[in-house]
Amino acid sequence: MRKSFLSEYENIRLHILAEVSQQITSILDIDELLVRVVRLIQQTFNYYHVGIGLIEGDEVVYRVGAGVLWDDPMFQFKPARLKVGSEGITGWVAKTGEPALIPDVAHDPRYVWMQGSQTHSEITVPISVKNQVIGVLDVQSDQLNDFDESDVELISSMANQTGVAIENARLFSMEQRRTEQFRVLTNVSQQITSILDIDDLLKQLVNLVQRTFGYYHIEIGMIEGDDIVFRVGAGELWEQPGFAPNPSRLKVGQGGIAGWVAATGKVFVSSDICMEPRYVHVVGSRTQSELTVPILAKGQVIGVLDVESDRVNAFDETDVELISSLANQLGVAIENARLYENAKEAAVFEERQRLARELHDSVTQSLYGIELYSQAALGNLSAGKLEQVDKNLKDIHETSQEVLAEMRLLIYELRPPVLEKEGLIAVLQARLSAVEGRAGLKIKFKSELTERVSIAIEEGLCHIAQEALNNILKHAHAQNVSVSVGLKEGRIILTIIDDGIGFDLETNSHGGLGLASMKEHAEAMGGKLSLFSQPNHGTEVKVEVEL
Repeated sequence: MRKSFLSEYENIRLHILAEVSQQITSILDIDELLVRVVRLIQQTFNYYHVGIGLIEGDEVVYRVGAGVLWDDPMFQFKPARLKVGSEGITGWVAKTGEPALIPDVAHDPRYVWMQGSQTHSEITVPISVKNQVIGVLDVQSDQLNDFDESDVELISSMANQTGVAIENARLFSMEQRRTEQFRVLTNVSQQITSILDIDDLLKQLVNLVQRTFGYYHIEIGMIEGDDIVFRVGAGELWEQPGFAPNPSRLKVGQGGIAGWVAATGKVFVSSDICMEPRYVHVVGSRTQSELTVPILAKGQVIGVLDVESDRVNAFDETDVELISSLANQLGVAIENARLYENAKEAAVFEERQRLARELHDSVTQSLYGIELYSQAALGNLSAGKLEQVDKNLKDIHETSQEVLAEMRLLIYELRPPVLEKEGLIAVLQARLSAVEGRAGLKIKFKSELTERVSIAIEEGLCHIAQEALNNILKHAHAQNVSVSVGLKEGRIILTIIDDGIGFDLETNSHGGLGLASMKEHAEAMGGKLSLFSQPNHGTEVKVEVEL
């Protein structure tokens, strides 16, 4: 009779495990997964309390639970954090990796009372991934001696399945994050190469990266003499009214993590800054982990790019690759902007030809992106995820089109017609034919200019035209482009119109589209630049200069 009962119990247990496995293995969001697990276990067995705590640094942190206490909207789980190895039954299990069966918690010196709890007996088991404890599954009862070894076996089996599901969710999240990172890397590369104001360049980069990845804190420090000076940043701290980094200056080689990176030129990752003696606390900061990389130009460290998180162990190899790549491209863009600011006419054109090769390293990043999308497509194809394969192929197609456009533009920039010899009209026609025409755009060109004008005006108009055409090629998704050079009442008027996606002038007044540079060239000629655009209605750039 007892054998029959045990057999029936075993069948029930296996059925429950199969049901739990079926319900949680398809969940790829970790927060949703944890909530589903604790609710499923609690509802199935009517336990008084079920909680899952994950290890963060040297603590086990409880963020989800189910049961009588959790059903109370006023309930706050206290203590929600327990030290691994030194606090509570939770800390002991997380440290040893052994399950704990407590018939009466009142007689166990390790027990830490949970606020509002009526717990009398408890089971706590480790959640492990690849033989590494990553958290605990905790089940409690308001009755004495309510658990036995069969319950320990059952809860341990559920913890094992939860560990597998967590690992699957983490791997999926990492794959998505990596794909998004390289998409942003390509996008940033396309935008920053046309920004020639250093302050604008730094601000746009930190804002774009912070918005995309939600870093708690990101800032850029530039080397000035023996100091690293922080003037731009983004995140919770920078959004506070009147915030200024304190300290805002750190000594190269002496001032904290940033100073060490600036002196050595090496990447630094701290999974827990509480364990890092070089960390310099910023007033008001809740930073727990940090990633700092050098910004290089011509082999010299010129600054640091620093990202921080309010969680421990927040950064992995994909973050290191992303931030390092951004810092490399930023270094090239900063050098280009500095050359633009300081160089004169002949030196500017010569240096820009040299920098074109470096700035278009973005093509390499795009090709790397194609490789990643291809790998993702193969993986999704093997897994039978045809919708994801379709998306991967579309990404490959779009990125390859961007690479093709970049290469045409690069070839033209490496060997542009000589303006002083050929003249403005010849240069514009050559550009439209060599780049926009081969990119598949329908071109309309008209000129009323019959004689040459001053080289200063031709250079200024040529720069504005190329900047506007670059924007159309990279951002507008246009099918038609019209360029005209007219004469009216002693003025020369250059007009460039496209039928692309346009943009909102109020929200994109700077927009990373080189507008500041175009305005500066117009003002240098004593002219006026006008810009007209609306979403889905194209863009018109017009510049008028007195002859």
